[in-house]
Amino acid sequence: MPSWNTQIARLFTEQKKALEAFVTRRTGSAQVAADLTQESFLRLARLDSGEKIDNLPAFLFTIASNLVRDHQRQAIRRERMEAGEPSDELPCSTPSAVDQLAAYQDETLMHDAIGALPEATRQIFLLYHVDECSYREIAERLTISPRSVEYQLRRALIDCRAYIQARLANDAKGSRP
Repeated sequence: MPSWNTQIARLFTEQKKALEAFVTRRTGSAQVAADLTQESFLRLARLDSGEKIDNLPAFLFTIASNLVRDHQRQAIRRERMEAGEPSDELPCSTPSAVDQLAAYQDETLMHDAIGALPEATRQIFLLYHVDECSYREIAERLTISPRSVEYQLRRALIDCRAYIQARLANDAKGSRP
C-alpha cells in the first residue's frame, strides 16, 4: 500500500484541475478557487495517515465543498458589516405570514419528494442540484457513466413530479367537505 504522502501526491495530480473547476463554479472566482483547492489538499494531508478513508476523491471534494460554504458565509458577514445598520426608512421586504407558510409547505413537499427517491438516485440528484457538479464529475465520483447520471437525473425529476402530484391530489381529497 502506498504511503500517505504518495497517495496525496497522486490525488493532487489526478484531481487538482477538477477540484479547482468545481470550486470556481461555486465561488465564481479563479483566485478564490486556487486558494480553497490548496487549502483542501492541505487539510487532507494533515489528517492522520492511519485513518481509513474509502474514497479519497469524494472526501477531498467534501472538504472543498465545506470550505466553499465557509468562504461564502464569511463573505455574507463582511457584506453585512460593510452595509452598516439597517435604515428605518426602508420598506419591509419580509414576506407575509401566508407567503412564508406557503414557501415552507412547498419546501417540505419537495424535501419529502427527494427523500422518497432511491438512495443512489437521491445522491446523484443532490450532487447535481445542490453541489452543482457536472454529469462528468458525478460520474467520476460515483464510478458510473455520464449517461447513467443523465438517466438517474431524469428519473429523479419524473419521480419527484409524480410524488408531488400524488400528495397534492391526496391533500385535495382530504380537504373536501
